Amino acid sequence: SLASHNQQPAQRLARLFQTSLPHPRRRRFRPVRVGGHMPTTDVYREAEKRWRHSLQEPGEELIDFELADDRVRRVDVAADAPDWLRGAQLYALCGVDGFRFLRCPFFSPEEELRWSHAALAAWTEPEASESNLDLTHAGERGALWAQHEAAPSSSALRHLSWVTLGYHYQWSERRYDEARRSPFPPALGALGADLGRAVGQPLRPEAAIVNYYAPRSSVGGHCDDAEPCQDAPIVSLSFGLSATFLLGGPSRHAAPLAMRVRSGDVVVQGGASRGCYHGVARVLRGTAPARLREAASAGGGGGGGDDLRGVAEWLPRGRF
Repeated sequence: SLASHNQQPAQRLARLFQTSLPHPRRRRFRPVRVGGHMPTTDVYREAEKRWRHSLQEPGEELIDFELADDRVRRVDVAADAPDWLRGAQLYALCGVDGFRFLRCPFFSPEEELRWSHAALAAWTEPEASESNLDLTHAGERGALWAQHEAAPSSSALRHLSWVTLGYHYQWSERRYDEARRSPFPPALGALGADLGRAVGQPLRPEAAIVNYYAPRSSVGGHCDDAEPCQDAPIVSLSFGLSATFLLGGPSRHAAPLAMRVRSGDVVVQGGASRGCYHGVARVLRGTAPARLREAASAGGGGGGGDDLRGVAEWLPRGRF
């Protein structure tokens, strides 16, 4: 996820965020009064549990952007979209302000593999990020991807859950610290800015959380409310296995929409959808696209063929 941290007076692939200090107060779960009564059922949680154990086949409930659905409409990319995104397949959800879905806008499978390689190699280096491994495998973080390729069964990569880039999110305090930051990857920042322009929602990425998933793993419903700049969108990039993504409302009493997200897809939460509960109900085993392995085997991608083949072998077992 990518976000932004505007340096205004007194002012998070992957998801990109725009932060900005000072930090807001935490959002607490407060029941919303409906018809004079206080509902007690966590509707989002009930749907989340159901989707986590379902067969995940597209149907009346699951939105698949590759299929016709009256809840989805095709929209034009912005007039000032970068040239490489002018032909992108961009969709909106009817009745959900600011939500946009880009069907894999990348030029080629090799490009997907290069971004995946960055997430597994460059972004995991200790000078580039903070990570869950800092607490348990601090001495093994350097050259993590090279270690994995040399000895996969003993690599600390098996224990990697997340890294943060740019402004580092503080999980216990649920906030960003102005003093805790690393240089934001320029190429990732440019990608996030391009995607924001394409959907008409400007973004200058300054923070990212990169999550690494195994099959059948999930992310509970949450709101990204730690970024003081809540006007800029969240941009979420997906690579590897497909997943079922849930988008709810501003409280947990709203039933979420479920949608299939595949490798290369981009979700943008702007407008009112920026404050909606969302999460990943389940990562789906056996869904990595064959095009990635085929591209790596063909040796494309402008060099780094061995690295790309290693990435293509990792992706059928994970998602980020």
